[in-house]
Amino acid sequence: MLGMLALLHDEKPTVVRQYLTALHEVILYRPELHEVIKSEVEKIDVSKYKDSMSPLIKKDIDELLDMI
Repeated sequence: MLGMLALLHDEKPTVVRQYLTALHEVILYRPELHEVIKSEVEKIDVSKYKDSMSPLIKKDIDELLDMI
């Protein structure tokens, strides 16, 4: 799981967004992973993405954190 969380820091914003969406399922069915996921999601540096993508990633992050 920890290796997969590295995808949250991918250089391609679409990969990050897709992975954040996929984590919704993990959050629902694996509550023991909530803290690990939350910790890693909070480390995402949205400033490294273009201005057109960073607000979208931030929105995805907020949605995921709201689920936890």
